[in-house]
Amino acid sequence: METRPFYRVYHMTKQEAAVQQIEAAIAAFHSGQFAVSITLTGAAEDMAPAKPGGLWERILSNRPPEERKEWVSRLNETFYWLKHERPNGGQTRNLVAFEAGLFILRAMDKWDEQWTPAMVAFKDLWFSSPKLMRPEDYSPE
Repeated sequence: METRPFYRVYHMTKQEAAVQQIEAAIAAFHSGQFAVSITLTGAAEDMAPAKPGGLWERILSNRPPEERKEWVSRLNETFYWLKHERPNGGQTRNLVAFEAGLFILRAMDKWDEQWTPAMVAFKDLWFSSPKLMRPEDYSPE
């Protein structure tokens, strides 16, 4: 194994790269680094092909077709804020555990062929834990 830190090379598939991103996002989630979680899982989700009938499609199907573009913008608002300079985007934002968790689940759903133990544990945690889902229930730490 190469011991010089800047000489290592890894060859991988998009799925392997996405799994690395999702696992790192889960670790970041558990340490409260929601910006890292959202950014990594947004990238992992974007690497995947569309998944008919998947979680993202089901979320979008809750809105009429003419409202979906606005709905996508709203659901991805924090992700866009993290990766783009946007007029009226503001310099601060509350990053919320529920939103970070949902981004992780969206990415996991797109790459569901080979879930790792960390992914399975996160799914189990999601479905076994109470969640604050209304913005007025949150107060920043």
